[in-house]
Amino acid sequence: MTTAQFASNVTPMRARGTARVRPFAEADIPQVAEVHRAAFGVGNRARPAEYTEYFTRVFLDSAERGISSLVFQDHDGRVAGFVGIVPRRVTIAGRQYQAAISSQFIVDPSSHVALVALRLAKAYLDGPQDLSIADEANDVSRKIWEGLGGTTALLLSMYWTRALRPSQLGLSFLRGRRAAAPIAKVAAPLAMLADRMAARFPGSQFRQQPPSTASAPLFAQTVVEHSPALCDRTALRVDYDEQTFQRLLDRTASPAAGRRAINAVVKSGSSILGWYVADIDAHGVVEVAQLSATMATIADVLDHLFYRAWREGGVSVTGRLDPRFLQPLSDKYCLFHRRGPWVLIKSNTPELVTALESGRTCLSRLDGEWSLRFRPQQP
Repeated sequence: MTTAQFASNVTPMRARGTARVRPFAEADIPQVAEVHRAAFGVGNRARPAEYTEYFTRVFLDSAERGISSLVFQDHDGRVAGFVGIVPRRVTIAGRQYQAAISSQFIVDPSSHVALVALRLAKAYLDGPQDLSIADEANDVSRKIWEGLGGTTALLLSMYWTRALRPSQLGLSFLRGRRAAAPIAKVAAPLAMLADRMAARFPGSQFRQQPPSTASAPLFAQTVVEHSPALCDRTALRVDYDEQTFQRLLDRTASPAAGRRAINAVVKSGSSILGWYVADIDAHGVVEVAQLSATMATIADVLDHLFYRAWREGGVSVTGRLDPRFLQPLSDKYCLFHRRGPWVLIKSNTPELVTALESGRTCLSRLDGEWSLRFRPQQP
């Protein structure tokens, strides 16, 4: 559940009645889209048809078992808030539970913001699911969540970053500052030269060697078949069917906002060692959504990922921490940090809470809000 974003100038509906939280319906899409457009600064880049397709496929088509997205309808019939909710089946030690992932938590600022946000969050957390998760939450959302009885999974809120081209990575921070942007532009050729030199020194951590492993395209069938073997039985994981996972892959593989997919299965002969799902943006930042392997194979999967990212022009690779791989990531010169988003959880089942708070999971960003983002097509 991302922080409540605010937008104004929402066209009101004609129906009137008591203010309430109710299930999201197809007729709500135009209003929710207008709130989303202004709240997230999408502007005119997104066409109405894109919003209709997005909210229908991601939130309406996925509703099941009494779990659906929610809107707050004000007394004048106007939709003043929305929270997207997507069901996921999770497994731990052979037992299945129903989870719900939240996303796109938005509130119209012309309404009673705090009241709308609180009622939407409470309605979501009071749902029939065994486990509620929000994995891209900010400090405001965390405060609301914990006030309603939820907790923060601190280990899962950590991130790692592997620098591939350190000089260009350093300049990327300067580009984000208006006063320093001209310096970054002038220094870009020197940074490229410095990175080329760093990659040529024998023994340099920035020297990328071709991996000894092979790769193949990633398909949902591979994930469904091999996921149980790559995740300890006592760890919490999402139990996907082929159709659901392929839908996630299709969404993340579609071109959007200057990003392109970097997905692969890593193999040694006929043996599958693991896989990764990632994308790279126009500045060379590679975001890892899923990294699957065992302790015996993670080093090979990381080597393949880092070399592939470097060949694609990446300046860095970053992902959310899987505590199982803390040592291998450290051995590969990764830095650890908390860059902003919190992973929030709520459940009345002790084994689910314990698994998440201790980091004994195989959950990834692909299982959460990363795959639920709105990705308008490039013009």
